[in-house]
Amino acid sequence: MTIPKITNKQREIIRLLYRYRFLDRKQIQTLLRHKDKRRIISWLKDLRDKEYVEWIYDADDFIAKTQPAIYYIGLAGIRYLKTTGNYSTCELRKRYKEPGRTSLYIRRCLLIADCCLALDDKARTGEGLSYTYLTEADYSDFNSPYILLLNELKPHLYFEKETDDNKTAYIMELFDKSLPRYQFRKRLGEYLEYLKDKQADALDSIGLLAFSTTADLLYAKRRLRLLFEDDEENEVIIRLAVTDKIKKEGVVGKIWEEV
Repeated sequence: MTIPKITNKQREIIRLLYRYRFLDRKQIQTLLRHKDKRRIISWLKDLRDKEYVEWIYDADDFIAKTQPAIYYIGLAGIRYLKTTGNYSTCELRKRYKEPGRTSLYIRRCLLIADCCLALDDKARTGEGLSYTYLTEADYSDFNSPYILLLNELKPHLYFEKETDDNKTAYIMELFDKSLPRYQFRKRLGEYLEYLKDKQADALDSIGLLAFSTTADLLYAKRRLRLLFEDDEENEVIIRLAVTDKIKKEGVVGKIWEEV
């Protein structure tokens, strides 16, 4: 089957959707660092017409049409990525399931993209620091040097902050409000064990755990404190926040409280 021709910038949009899974137009434009909104809209329409991307948007619903359209990779986009030979078959297969993703999953993907954009903004402030970040698609790639480090834990976002004299790794998880309590507790334990294993490394590692509600945050804090009490030598650093604060102030805002 012949894949319709697209421009290099449109190919970049396909790669962004592979990396972040779901993005709105503004996020795409910011990630491309492109000033012309109309050009982005034109590219996206052409990609939709050629089935490279699909969108979540209902022009007939008064409430829904006031919200930004959300884009994800389409069948032609997946076929194009296959032809490059740069993506694992396992990861590409996951992209066929995008139309059935829950609203919780989609919102989480959008928030992860906003976190990455916030890191880019912070790095451009001229404060002598830089950030390197990885989404799940990045470190799950078979060519990634981080695949052995992160693919078992599978955090939602991993980033490294580097200054002139220090480098710190941050491992971030967004806890869905629908997560059953036993899975909630299991996930907390997995992060604690992962960070314990990293204590001997030269690179400092900090866990960032975000929750949908204050009640979940308080439950996690109590649970982690109990786990900390069982290990007097534990020097793990875990910080907690509510996701609404991340949305308002950004992942680098002064929103995190330490357990």
